[in-house]
Amino acid sequence: MRKIIGRFPTNINIKWKLTLWAAFLMLFLFFSYNILQYFVIQNWVVKQEKSTIQKKMDEVTAYIQDSIFTGKISESEHYLDVLNEKYQLIRIVNENNTPLFTISDKVPQSWVAPKYVTKEELVEFSPQGDRLLIYRKPIKVNGFKGTVEIVRNLENFDSLINQILTLVMITGLVAIILSLLGGRIISFQLLKPINSMIRTMKRIKETGLNERVQVKKQRDEMTELGVMFNELMDNLEKSFYQQQQFVEDASHELKTPLSIIHGHLSLINRWGKDNPEILDRSIQLSLNETNRLIHLVSELLTLSRVEESTRTMNPMEKVKIKEILVDIVENFNTLNNDFEIFSTIDISTDFTINILKSHLEQIMIILLDNAIKYSANEKVIQINVRHTDKLLTIEVKDYGMGITKEELPFVVNRFYRVDKARSRKHGGNGLGLSIAKRLLDMYQGTIEIDSVYGKWTKVMIAFPLD
Repeated sequence: MRKIIGRFPTNINIKWKLTLWAAFLMLFLFFSYNILQYFVIQNWVVKQEKSTIQKKMDEVTAYIQDSIFTGKISESEHYLDVLNEKYQLIRIVNENNTPLFTISDKVPQSWVAPKYVTKEELVEFSPQGDRLLIYRKPIKVNGFKGTVEIVRNLENFDSLINQILTLVMITGLVAIILSLLGGRIISFQLLKPINSMIRTMKRIKETGLNERVQVKKQRDEMTELGVMFNELMDNLEKSFYQQQQFVEDASHELKTPLSIIHGHLSLINRWGKDNPEILDRSIQLSLNETNRLIHLVSELLTLSRVEESTRTMNPMEKVKIKEILVDIVENFNTLNNDFEIFSTIDISTDFTINILKSHLEQIMIILLDNAIKYSANEKVIQINVRHTDKLLTIEVKDYGMGITKEELPFVVNRFYRVDKARSRKHGGNGLGLSIAKRLLDMYQGTIEIDSVYGKWTKVMIAFPLD
């Protein structure tokens, strides 16, 4: 089989491979079944012929023995003539291999020489191309010793077998045609979803990523393949547009500071070199923009690393949440002594979850940093931590500028800023919440933001505990 597969053409398309393999399989099953049926019929007919000739022999020997015993053997010939069948010969042979009499119907006596035997024998013989079944049985009664011979011509049997063989050959030719046609239909049905995907891919290449494969209602492997292809294209389209948006936003964000730096350098080059006040001011502003560029690039690298770590994440560790949160709150209180940061951490000291410590710290720093940046006159921040059997939730609430309902769905997008002027003033690039969202996704966590514009903003993050 491997040699056959190895010799199979490799340069034909899968449609014809499926057609030929399906046809080959159907032909193999068809001929295997017919050949098996042929031999079964042949053996059954031979067995029936042997059984018939043995029964006939019992009848003949019983009658002959009775005739010899009563001295009426001369009358046996007439009875055996009636008892004989078509294509059959009955003969009585003495010890000298001389026939006493012969009854024959379409079986020439010359085909089988008379033979005296001392024990039963059943043989097959094929003179003149005909197939004969010869049964010899010795008889001994009243001092007479001889042999009863019955010869059956299996012409009817051979005719039946030849008809069956002819029928097998004819049906075999029909089977070849039907198997090729059936294989073609099977290959067409199997490859229909794949051909649909190929056509969809060609349309995607020509028109864009919005094309999808039509999926039927029945659920099978090909349907699942179509569903997976559509889901893959959905993810690809989403990633493509996100990447496109990212490039556009990054270009826009990088363009402004670079334009400012270029403008100040041009100013210095024209007349700022001779004016210390303009020189110092331009250098200071250029340094500020350079620092903002450095911070922006750093956040972009952080976001890139977070996305990469979602695919190759290091083993997690059990960390004590309360200890980490207390340290972070203390650090922010120290750095922002003009703020009041209240924390209600309603969990035990030994409470742990599976997360990298650096990731949890980064998420909390982003949330607290945003709360401090966008707080207004009321410099108060509230932190609430609690858990249920299935969920750990952390809330950070500030009383700052707030976010409008229209902008809430977009605040976790890259580079999105609610108040661009104030965000630029505070050094924001709109990447913090996007980084936090990516980190939470790694742990199947969620982030929810609620706000009343001009009054307060509350960010709630949740980690599943199972």
